Amino acid sequence: MSVPPLSVVDLYGALLFRKLIVQHVKAGDNQKPDLVLDPKWVKLSAQRPAVDEASQPMPIYTAVRHFIGTDDNDPNKAQSHQYQWFEFNPYEVGSIDHGAWIPSWAFGRPMVNGREQLKIGEAHFGGIIGAVSSAFCASFDAMIMELYTAVPSAVRSAMDPLLDWIEHGTEVSHPIPPYTLHNPFYIGEQPSASQSGKLAELESKPLLSLMDAGMENNLPFAPLLRPERNVDVIVCLDSSANIDIMPWFARAEAWAGDHGVERWPWGARPWSADPLRPSKAEVKLDQSTLSGTRSVRESVNKRIRDDNIRCVVFDQPVASSPLPKKNGSLPRPITILYIPLLPNAKFRDPDFDPETADFCGTFNDQWTTEQINLLADLASFNLTQEVSRIRDALKVAYKRKRAHRLYEEGLDA
Repeated sequence: MSVPPLSVVDLYGALLFRKLIVQHVKAGDNQKPDLVLDPKWVKLSAQRPAVDEASQPMPIYTAVRHFIGTDDNDPNKAQSHQYQWFEFNPYEVGSIDHGAWIPSWAFGRPMVNGREQLKIGEAHFGGIIGAVSSAFCASFDAMIMELYTAVPSAVRSAMDPLLDWIEHGTEVSHPIPPYTLHNPFYIGEQPSASQSGKLAELESKPLLSLMDAGMENNLPFAPLLRPERNVDVIVCLDSSANIDIMPWFARAEAWAGDHGVERWPWGARPWSADPLRPSKAEVKLDQSTLSGTRSVRESVNKRIRDDNIRCVVFDQPVASSPLPKKNGSLPRPITILYIPLLPNAKFRDPDFDPETADFCGTFNDQWTTEQINLLADLASFNLTQEVSRIRDALKVAYKRKRAHRLYEEGLDA
């Protein structure tokens, strides 16, 4: 039986768990604080009662697996690569891309063909929160891009030839190994021939390596687009760095197209600026689905930048769908409320800009209480400013869903 190697992520997850989950309760001013741990936070499945009782909303944690495209996942042999989405919630853990799911209590146990091989129990929640926030496991290419976006344009021009030369190898190489544990979907070296190629490949690996889903997209639309969830409205609060040049919407649209999500609002883009060094797939997507929508994107960009709008509503497609057309009624589009974390001229500190403030940088790990409150207050202020717009969008989405239901039932709206 393969044994998962220990990594930096295991230590990182343990430290996160102690800092965020374990409570430090002081008995007196001069006494050492007592450490108190609520048992429901030790395991993911133990969070289920709080959801069942509706005392807490259901959490969805996301990570990705980097499939290199070779039998042994060897970066040196890679011809292509793909990030595959995984979801963790108190009820189930699984792969959105593979359509494979297990109960949460089974995650982390060594399995072969659905049978537990060694009774070591469910994965510790510290490992999960370490994996889903392990941005430091980024590929070498992503690390270079952090530097690329921070330097002046003249330096970028000088870097472009070098990046073009080394691009492929750096996309599949991770200097810091990801979180690795027993693969609960493992069924043996020879998986069932009846399974799809992608699922059969997953089932043939005894170990599973996962990392921060921001490697693929900082806006985790994928788990919300599962057809069984039938989501009507997505409220998207974007706190990304370099917020106006990142291809998150383009990547989400590509994922929706690959997975047949008919209800995606095609062409939704909050920014007119093109991403820095887009991939070939992203360039092709923009050329195929965004023809003639540049003016729409510029209008949205102006509302955000110049008109101080902090909630943009995408509730209709502005580009043609790449999916084959079906007979019958048009699909009812999902409504996306996009709320970016940007400076606000009406905020108590109108000059505070998260994109340029040094303490908001990716590599800063020391925050003061005042800095945390300033950032949180700005996010709260932007959301409060847009309450009426959010309510109006929810009403429109409700009425549209009701009209669609009545139409399907053959009744008058």
